[in-house]
Amino acid sequence: MPWFSYHGGHSGEFCRHAKGDLQPVVERAIEAGFTHYGLSEHVPRYRREELYPEEQDLTPADLERIFEAYVVRAQELRERYADRIQLLFGFETERLPPSEWASRMGELRQRHRPDFIIGSVHDVDGTFIDFTAEVTSALAAQLGGNEALQIRYFQALSELVTTLRPEVVGHIDLIRKFDGPSASFSPRVLAHIEATLEIIVAAGAVLDVNAAPHRRGLGPVYPLPEILALAHRMGVGVTLGDDSHGAHDVGVGLDACLRAIAQAGYSELCYFTREGGVVEKRRAALDDVHPR
Repeated sequence: MPWFSYHGGHSGEFCRHAKGDLQPVVERAIEAGFTHYGLSEHVPRYRREELYPEEQDLTPADLERIFEAYVVRAQELRERYADRIQLLFGFETERLPPSEWASRMGELRQRHRPDFIIGSVHDVDGTFIDFTAEVTSALAAQLGGNEALQIRYFQALSELVTTLRPEVVGHIDLIRKFDGPSASFSPRVLAHIEATLEIIVAAGAVLDVNAAPHRRGLGPVYPLPEILALAHRMGVGVTLGDDSHGAHDVGVGLDACLRAIAQAGYSELCYFTREGGVVEKRRAALDDVHPR
């Protein structure tokens, strides 16, 4: 019986807003009964203005070196624990820098040959939308309101999926992070969400049903129930992501993800497994997905 998560595996060893080292994350995944677990560290950012506050003592070149160290460590752990868990090595994208993100992401994929990538957008026009509520609100005002910001976000995500064709699309409605449990989208925005889902189907990607907002008390799992139900009607596959940022997060909140998936009408989930060095997408009945 498979038990899996693909969006997560962040650690303080390679990410300043996470905690602890990567090896304890892997060991906790084994303890929690995972059969498959994805390591998907954030890619580096390439301009000083894109550094987080906790990274002000670093340079973009430092972030590149840290990411290269992550690649080596993730592959080492994948082999070391191969008899106990199937680790998949990957990374989570950025749409940065705004003028050259596609070539940067493509180069990382070509050079490191990850098992999978999480296609995520964390900014709109170079401004992070998941950093603070104040920054996000200021950007919305600049663009003409929250609806305009949301539309621009989904347009950006659609472009990223079309260009990179990721295996997994991360937290599709991250743009509502600071809207709380009552978050909703207007009919106009929902039309853009539907267009994004059509692109996800065309790319052969699956949706990350992500535990982070539930775990952090910010509202329902990503995506909202109405988006997940729409995805089901459109034939979009789904998988699980704990979005862990340290061993303490591993697997936490996935029960809420499974409930949301069932309530949306799904009877099966997608998962990724590596056979003979080749990554395959498979399906598992919802009732069969649980810790071993």
